[in-house]
Amino acid sequence: MIPERTGAYLAACTIYREDAEYLPEWIEFHRLVGVERFFLYDNGSTDDHRQVLAPYVEEGIVFVHDWARPFLGQDGRPRAIIAAFEHCCGEHAGDARWVAFLDVDEFLFSPTGATLTEVLSDYEEFPGVVVNRAEFGPSGHETKPMGLVIESYLQRRRLRPDDEASHKSVVDPARVTRCLSAHNFVHRDGPPVNEEGRPVELLDRSPVAWSRLRAHHYWSRSEEERHRKAQLWREAGSARALPRAPVADESHSVTDDTLTRYAPAVREALARRGYALP
Repeated sequence: MIPERTGAYLAACTIYREDAEYLPEWIEFHRLVGVERFFLYDNGSTDDHRQVLAPYVEEGIVFVHDWARPFLGQDGRPRAIIAAFEHCCGEHAGDARWVAFLDVDEFLFSPTGATLTEVLSDYEEFPGVVVNRAEFGPSGHETKPMGLVIESYLQRRRLRPDDEASHKSVVDPARVTRCLSAHNFVHRDGPPVNEEGRPVELLDRSPVAWSRLRAHHYWSRSEEERHRKAQLWREAGSARALPRAPVADESHSVTDDTLTRYAPAVREALARRGYALP
């Protein structure tokens, strides 16, 4: 039985650790494009994330769950993410019609300029919508630059017509039966669809479709932060080598400034709340 919806039309969920400096921009950007609530899972942060999030928590915009458990399972998979996302679908099934499951370095939007709520209203018959990602690299930054993420990193991996890209999921939480990974869910009413309405089966790597819905993934940010990210993975128990940035060679990238149009409004929202602007 689908529970009565008493909350938002669209919410976003993420798990984070040591991301206090990035959370306000991520929240304010997604509020601009239609996200009303945020279900956040703190995986043992030691920075000032609670202070940063306090105004949003007091207003009922953000809900924080303490999720200080081992990030990786014995099999090396990010079990904390899987468990958090499954918990969100159960705990908040009646709190939102749609929940977008993202990372703090991912920004979901519609290239049409419409809000996400407007676009997602066309997919209500489906249990979920998968959204392809555009992968951004350091964009020439060796150290963390001054400025917002969405205006500082403008070089993304070049996409060929027949290329494939990974996706993230926007789901009806009440119709999720299981979370398989940070990207994929099992639904009780059939598979999710892409923006074209085509069913997307598990491990389907079909050509990219992102004219209506897209996620910009700022995976590494600067080189300095790429090393910091690798250190966090090592502290979590990962034995993998320093990962490469999606666009290490800018000759294989293209300039994509799509999200810079949101920067003035994000800056204005941050200033109203008294956050120091980068």
